[in-house]
Amino acid sequence: MNQHGSAAPPGTPWGPMRVVYLQYGSDAVTFFDRHGFFREPVLLQDPRPPDVSPSMRWYPVVTMLQMALDTSLSMSAPMGFGHVYAPSHYIAAWVEATGIDDWNPDDLARLRRHLDQRRAEELAKASDETADG
Repeated sequence: MNQHGSAAPPGTPWGPMRVVYLQYGSDAVTFFDRHGFFREPVLLQDPRPPDVSPSMRWYPVVTMLQMALDTSLSMSAPMGFGHVYAPSHYIAAWVEATGIDDWNPDDLARLRRHLDQRRAEELAKASDETADG
């Protein structure tokens, strides 16, 4: 599951155990692999995640160095990209994993807004503290 929804078609039955992974295509941390010096990373293969530039190409060694740099800068991306996960993107995963079906769309939207606003405030505070020294 990514910020754009589930890879599984709606209504796909669950097995006896429910596990959901939330992963952004632009999160170099989750795709970082020591074999990346000589193999194309999964995030560049089809189907390419929607938040990975179609212009990005794989070059042995070079792409791995780019991903290493992206990994070190992954927390500087806007919320919802890179390694800065938006709390609202967890809601669909929790609804699916827990089987909750009695929340109406307005309540879910209000929860998403609340969580994103709170996370944005935390990120702004952390950024201010970093800038202050």
